[in-house]
Amino acid sequence: MHWQRTRLHPFLRVFDAPTREESVAARPSSTTPMQALALLNDPTAVEFARAFGALIIATPGLAGDDERLGWAFERATGRPPSANELGILREALQESRDHFESNPDEATAFLGLGGLEVSTHAGPPELAAWSSVARIILNLHETITRS
Repeated sequence: MHWQRTRLHPFLRVFDAPTREESVAARPSSTTPMQALALLNDPTAVEFARAFGALIIATPGLAGDDERLGWAFERATGRPPSANELGILREALQESRDHFESNPDEATAFLGLGGLEVSTHAGPPELAAWSSVARIILNLHETITRS
């Protein structure tokens, strides 16, 4: 992300980022509806999710969806998912796979947001499905507000 001293990126402004014009010892912390909208819709946030989705797919030693889901959840939150959370993520992954496999143009459009180029051995529908799940994990309250 480009950070210019005289112009703060809008995504960073929503999350109370300080300008670079002066030193800041402590940042204010707020929770606003604009932050939720930015995390769901801003191309930067979608790009984060796509990069995380690609990392989930490319991480060696993860055999199967449940291991990948557990690894991603723990990587983002710092704890393993409960059985209920894992079931919800498994269901979301399957729904995303079904949707993007039957709508490959939507998968390509979703993956085209932002400027980050991600290469994996997975096809666009699979990467889009994992990116959708990564987006869910990255938008958990626990992920956003953890210290």
